[in-house]
Amino acid sequence: MKKLLLAVFMTVSASAGFLVEPYLGYQLGSGDAGATDYTFNTTVIGGRVGYTMLGFMGGLDYSMGAESDLEGETAGVKTKTKFSQNNLGLFAGYELPILLRAWATYYLSTNLEQQEGTNKGKEYSGDGIGFGVGFTGLPFVSLNLEYRMMSYDEFDGKSLTNKLEENFVLLGVSLPLDL
Repeated sequence: MKKLLLAVFMTVSASAGFLVEPYLGYQLGSGDAGATDYTFNTTVIGGRVGYTMLGFMGGLDYSMGAESDLEGETAGVKTKTKFSQNNLGLFAGYELPILLRAWATYYLSTNLEQQEGTNKGKEYSGDGIGFGVGFTGLPFVSLNLEYRMMSYDEFDGKSLTNKLEENFVLLGVSLPLDL
């Protein structure tokens, strides 16, 4: 019995690993805050670190969006302001044996920082969720499609009456390393 238990635990620990996954992608997004509609498209760089075991994975996800324009339109009047984006979340997922993997992320903190104008340095903050799938048919590379929903309910530490809600599609490539 002892030998059987030892064999089971040795097998489980042999298949466990540390996940390091840098990724690069392009994010296409739109959203609204009250009567204003927004679009926000940017290049994203980030990474996931965590733990994998028997196909399951979980850990931290951090990403940064390059400085780009948040374009808004209210009653036909268009505005354009430069923002950068930062997201920090917890992810959990599963790698299927058929060259696909799927995951979900809860973003504990997501920020849009204004890069110009009278509010330079001030930021929208909130949280969000994301769902992703990846195709792992290429050696060492995963082609990813992710849908993210962010809700910003504070600006410069003060509550907003009209939340800024944004939805993004992220197309990316990553290098999932199971160490």
